[in-house]
Amino acid sequence: MAEDTSAVDRGCIEYSGVIDDPRPFVLETSLQDYYPVYQVNAYIRDANSLSQIYSDLHQNIQDACNEAGIEIMSPHYIATRDGSETTIPKDDLREKKQ
Repeated sequence: MAEDTSAVDRGCIEYSGVIDDPRPFVLETSLQDYYPVYQVNAYIRDANSLSQIYSDLHQNIQDACNEAGIEIMSPHYIATRDGSETTIPKDDLREKKQ
């Protein structure tokens, strides 16, 4: 789980719409049947751009997870997957950051 929250933290910190101080943080708010639920907490510069900031932030988090080799899955997808292929886009299969 620490790797998951670390990737989410990186996705927040590396996004220019998020303010550095106070520093963004991630809480694990619950454990569902098949997955943990995370809550991202970050302050932003421009509240008028909230919808775009959400979109950009979600994309940054996906990119950070992909770079770390973390697949974002759901129970619905797992039920139809045989596990032989990754869901990370092939053009985004990079070496894991150390």
